[in-house]
Amino acid sequence: MKLFKNLRFKSYCWRVVTVVGMAVSLMSCSTKAAECTKLTGMIQEGQTLIINLSPQLDVSSTQQLSQELNSIAREIETLNVKNQSLKTIQKNATQQFKGLSNHLKQLAEALTNAEKAPVNPEGKKQLLNAQKTAQEAGEKIKQIAPQNEKLLQDLVNYCPQKKT
Repeated sequence: MKLFKNLRFKSYCWRVVTVVGMAVSLMSCSTKAAECTKLTGMIQEGQTLIINLSPQLDVSSTQQLSQELNSIAREIETLNVKNQSLKTIQKNATQQFKGLSNHLKQLAEALTNAEKAPVNPEGKKQLLNAQKTAQEAGEKIKQIAPQNEKLLQDLVNYCPQKKT
């Protein structure tokens, strides 16, 4: 009799271990999916801002875009991501949006300096400096933008797809 009780207990333990293992597995999948959804949404929000505000390229829209991308970078940075691959994507997204924000801020400052340049030899120097700063910031923005698109593609490829 004791032998059968021991077998029943072991069988019961295996069932419990199996159910707990399945639950943990399902939780980790749903956590990954939830983290993917949040991260993808924030990166897409940033890209939408870039697409909508970039064509304007005046001082106020450039400053606004810089501030909003910085805000998105902070939101992405504060996400509580557990998955290691998603943490890497999170870190890269934060760096990219902060970089874009900083370079857009430089561009806005250059545009402001160009607008305020007086019409004299000193103003000409100020205008040339502003032009150089704007070109440098623009080049850095052009370098970051494709990286941001690749990052989103990597995220989409890594994250589970919803089946419809």
